[in-house]
Amino acid sequence: MNDTGSDIQTIFPTDLAALGYYQLAYQGHLGMLAISTANGVVSRMRIEIEMQITKADGTAITPWFIEVAVITPVQPGQYRLSGSAMRDHLFFATAPGNANLFVAQKKSGITTQLPVV
Repeated sequence: MNDTGSDIQTIFPTDLAALGYYQLAYQGHLGMLAISTANGVVSRMRIEIEMQITKADGTAITPWFIEVAVITPVQPGQYRLSGSAMRDHLFFATAPGNANLFVAQKKSGITTQLPVV
């Protein structure tokens, strides 16, 4: 989920398990972080992860980049928040109603995707 109000990526323990994450050997730990949410302050482990955005066919559309993420327990209806680093590589836009998220490598790519209203 692209949340422009979020400046940190969320990652679930199930994601880490799929990636073969081993907590005792991982070198990207950044310590605990207190996060203000609508339900109050929560404490989460903060880590660095390396990401690359790809098309559905696996073709890279961004270089590899570092993102700070917090490990978040899986809860029903919860989405992964996008963090801020991917916004350094891609352009994002929504149209009236915010039903669709448009993503492009170039600013001109966004304008060609947006519906005419």
